[in-house]
Amino acid sequence: MNRPIASFFPLLLVFSLSFAAFVPAPAFAETAPPEGKSGLGLNEIGIGTGYAWGSLNGESEDISIYPAFVRFGFSANGLLGIKSSRNTLQLTIEPFVNAVSGSEDGVEAGCALGVRYLHEVSRPLALYLEASVAPMYYSIDSVEQGKAGFNFLDQFGAGLQYRIAPAMALFGGYRFRHLSHAGFADRSNDGINTNALVLGFSWLY
Repeated sequence: MNRPIASFFPLLLVFSLSFAAFVPAPAFAETAPPEGKSGLGLNEIGIGTGYAWGSLNGESEDISIYPAFVRFGFSANGLLGIKSSRNTLQLTIEPFVNAVSGSEDGVEAGCALGVRYLHEVSRPLALYLEASVAPMYYSIDSVEQGKAGFNFLDQFGAGLQYRIAPAMALFGGYRFRHLSHAGFADRSNDGINTNALVLGFSWLY
């Protein structure tokens, strides 16, 4: 890992651990909203990290990305009339600051809005599918995206959530990542594709 990133990445870890220290423990264990409740309800707060890899500048340069994110999950079961206790549809908000290491070091910073569908395979194990889009700032100049600036980060993934306690869980999965500005900027827009493995810890409400 390059020296600037080596000094920056611990700050991301401290950020995640500091957030964890101030998150109150859930007052109850069940993630499903009370019967008959409508609307959205916060049912998960998580922190995560991982590793992503890909290439820049016509695939001539390899890059490594070290994610650090906080995720807020809101159950939409009540809003959509989903009554199954084994299935949960979440709307998610995920602010992130990711360190990027390559020939030029930099950061990705933004906030993802998305959905996550969880299906309880057999308690305590659940499978999830997720998708999100994030307005973000990309600090690196590249052949694909031109000068540093505004972009979108689209992510699609799948993974597993494992409850280690009634109100706590570990999660891990794979994400396909596509970065582009969707034509909103007057510069090149070939797109940057990367692959990511993520893992984290969640408090369930």
